[in-house]
Amino acid sequence: MEHSLSQKIFAKISSPSQFAIDVAIILLLSTITFWLAQKYDAFEYLVEFSRAHEEYEIDEILTLLMIASFAFAAVAYRNGSRLKLEVLKRRKVQQSMKKMAFYDSLTGLPNRELCINRFEHILNQSARTSESAAVLFIDLDNFKEVNDNYGHDAGDILLKQFSERLLGQLRKGDTLSRFAGDEFIILLESVGSINNVTILAKKILDCIQTPFQINANETTIGMSVGIAMYPNDGQEASVLLKHADTAMYHAKNEGKNTFRFYSNELNKQARNKLIIANQLRQAINSDEFTLHFQPIIDVISKNVKGAEALLRWESKVLGNVPPDVFIPIAEEVGIISTIGEWVLLQACQQSKHWHNLGYNDFIMSVNMSAKQLGREDFINVVESCLKKSELPAEFLELELTETTIMKDVSSALCRLEKLRKLGVSIALDDFGTGYSSISYLRKLQISRIKIDRSFIQHIPENKEDIAITKAIISLARNLSLNVTAEGIETAAQQKFIDNTIVDSAQGYFIGKPMLPSIFESLFFKDKH
Repeated sequence: MEHSLSQKIFAKISSPSQFAIDVAIILLLSTITFWLAQKYDAFEYLVEFSRAHEEYEIDEILTLLMIASFAFAAVAYRNGSRLKLEVLKRRKVQQSMKKMAFYDSLTGLPNRELCINRFEHILNQSARTSESAAVLFIDLDNFKEVNDNYGHDAGDILLKQFSERLLGQLRKGDTLSRFAGDEFIILLESVGSINNVTILAKKILDCIQTPFQINANETTIGMSVGIAMYPNDGQEASVLLKHADTAMYHAKNEGKNTFRFYSNELNKQARNKLIIANQLRQAINSDEFTLHFQPIIDVISKNVKGAEALLRWESKVLGNVPPDVFIPIAEEVGIISTIGEWVLLQACQQSKHWHNLGYNDFIMSVNMSAKQLGREDFINVVESCLKKSELPAEFLELELTETTIMKDVSSALCRLEKLRKLGVSIALDDFGTGYSSISYLRKLQISRIKIDRSFIQHIPENKEDIAITKAIISLARNLSLNVTAEGIETAAQQKFIDNTIVDSAQGYFIGKPMLPSIFESLFFKDKH
C-alpha cells in the first residue's frame, strides 16, 4: 500500500534528479541544433531563400514561431510548476491518509492494524533466524475512574503521558501500539531469554509508579500485563495475541498492577470460563438456580430471626458449580444484574411465604453486587420485587461489602439514602476485610455490620482475632449499629459471642445453608 503505482509516478515526476536530466537533454539538443546550423550555414541559406521568395514572408513566420516558442516555454514552465505543487499536495494527503490509517490520532502510536502487520513481520523474521519473540498485552487498571473523576480530556492526557513513559523503557526496534481504548501492545523481537522479558515487564511497571500530572491534579494508575512467547506459546500473531490477553486477565484477577506469563493451564481456565459463561446465560430459563437459606439467630433467645439467601447452581451440563466460581464470571460477562434480580424476587417471595405462616418478624438478607448497586434502575428493581412479593420493606435487608460501596462512594451514598427512605435496611458484609470504611460508616447510614468469618474462625485460640473482634463490636456499639457474627462453627466460638453485645449470629454450628422445605422442618416446627 505504501508503494502503490501512483506514488511511484508522482515520485518520478517530482524527483529533482529527473528534472536535471530533462534540462540537460534540452540543452544538449539545442547545442547540437545550433552547431549544425553553424556548420551548414543555415542562417545564410535562410536569408537567401527569404529574398528569393519574398511572397512567403519568412521573417514574419519566424517572428511568429519565436513568439509561439516563448509562449510555449512560459506555458510549459507554468504547468510544470503547478504539476509539482499538485504532486506535493497529493503527497501530503497520502501521508496524512497513511497516518490516519496506521497510527493512533491521540498518542501517535501504531494502531491495531499496523501492530498486527508488524507482528507478522517480526514472526516471519524470527522464523528465519530461529530467535524468540514476545508480545506484552497491557490493560490499564481502573482507567474508567480517571475519566469519571476528572473527565475524558484528563483521560486523554493520561494516555499520552503513559505512552511516553513506556516508550522510554523500550529498545529502538521494539514496537509500542495503542491497540484499543486503554489497551496497549508491546512487540519484542530477538528477546534472547525469558529473563529479559521479565526484566522489561518489571521496568514498565516501575516506571508508572510515579504519579501522573493531569492539569492541577496528580493521579496514579496501575496496569495488568499478560505475556506470550514465540514460539512456545504460539506460531501465529492472532494466537499469541489471544494468549497474551488471557495472561493479562489472569494478572488482573491476581490483584492487578502485575504481570503474568501465558501457560496451558491459563488457557484451560479461559476455556472453562467460556463454557461456564455460556451455560450461565441459559441457567435461569432452564430453572437450574435454587436458593438456600442459612439461619440467623438472636444471640440471647437463640430463636431464628432471619436468614441469608444464598444462590446455588446445579447445571444440567456442568453439575454443581460453586458460587465462588460462577458469580465472578457472571459479573465479568455482565449478567450478574439479571441473576441478582431473580435472587431478590425469589427471596422476597419466600420471606413473604414464611410471614404468611405466622413468622411476621422474619428478616430476609440478600447479597448485592457492585454491578447491581451501580445500575441506574437499582432502586426501581428493589421496589418492583417488594411490590410483586407484597413483602414490607422493613423486613428486607440488603448486604453490601465494603469494596462494593467504595468503588463509587458518591453514587453509593445516593442509592443507600433512597433505600433507607424506602424502608430497606442495609448491612455491611465482611466487615474488616475492606478499606476506608470506618470513615464512611456514619455517612453510609447502615443499620448493621457483619463481622467477617476470618476474624471468628480462630477464636478463642488467637488472641489477636479476639482483640480485633472486640474492637469491631465496640466500634459498632459507639455508632449504635447492630452486629452479626458470621462463621460460627464451634461451641467455643458461640460461647465467646454469647458474652458480647453481638445481637445475632450465623454459621455452620447454627445451621448450614438449606432448601426452604428443610429450613421450615428444622426451625418452624411449631407452625406445622
